[in-house]
This record gives sequence, structure tokens and C-alpha cells, in this order.
Amino acid sequence: MPKQQKSGQRFGQNAGSKPLKQILIAGIAGFAVTLLVLLLCSWLYTKTQLPSWSVVPMATCAVCLGCFVCGMSLARSFKKNGLFCGLCTGTVFYLVYLAAALLNGQFDFTAMAGIKLVCYILAGCFGGYLGILAAERKRTRRPT
Repeated sequence: MPKQQKSGQRFGQNAGSKPLKQILIAGIAGFAVTLLVLLLCSWLYTKTQLPSWSVVPMATCAVCLGCFVCGMSLARSFKKNGLFCGLCTGTVFYLVYLAAALLNGQFDFTAMAGIKLVCYILAGCFGGYLGILAAERKRTRRPT
């Protein structure tokens, strides 16, 4: 009977709150990194004489860094399914980009939007893969 009570506690109301908390923390970290890199890029753009065409690649790189950090922290906290975590991260960041574009009045899907989708997903998957490697290295570290 005591075994049933212990397993019953696992399936209680708080059973799903830990993964949700990890997802929220990783998402906030990714969006914070994106915001900080975008602020740095905007400061750099105003202080130097960069051409106007460099804004879109700089913004894409900033979001890719955010996807990388979010995928890495999510995979590191879950300790499994790193590529799937990165894929979901890149997809969510792309959906945010797509919603912002639709709210701005851009209803056509251009080649640049497809390139951004691939870049976001690859950055998230790479971060997820490195997050799993970091979690494995931490788990298998032996004392010297």
C-alpha cells in the first residue's frame, strides 16, 4: 500500500508543473538573449555607418542566438531529446516572427522567410544538441 501512495503523489496536481516551468525558463532566457543582442545591434547600427541592407541579417543572427540559448537550456534541463527541443524552439521563434510579420501587414511568404525558418530551426537544433552534450558531460564527470 505505501508504494501506491508514493506513485499516486507523482501523478497529482503538481506532476506537470516541472516541465512547464523548465519550458518557461528556457523561453524567457532565449527571448532575453534575443532582446539583448538586438539592443546591441541597434546600438552598433546607430553608432557606425552600416548599410541599411545589413539590418535583416543582424536581426536574423540575433534571433538565431536566442534560439540557440533556448534550445540549449531546454535540452540541458530535460537531459534528453535535444534535437526535438531545438526543433520546437526554432519553430516557436519562427511562429513569433510570422505573427509579427502578419500584424505588420506582410501577407506574402518570401524566400527570406524560408531562409529564416531554416536558420532558426538549425540554431535551435544545434543548441539542443550541445545542451545534451553538456548534460552528459556533467553527469559522467569523474572526480580526479
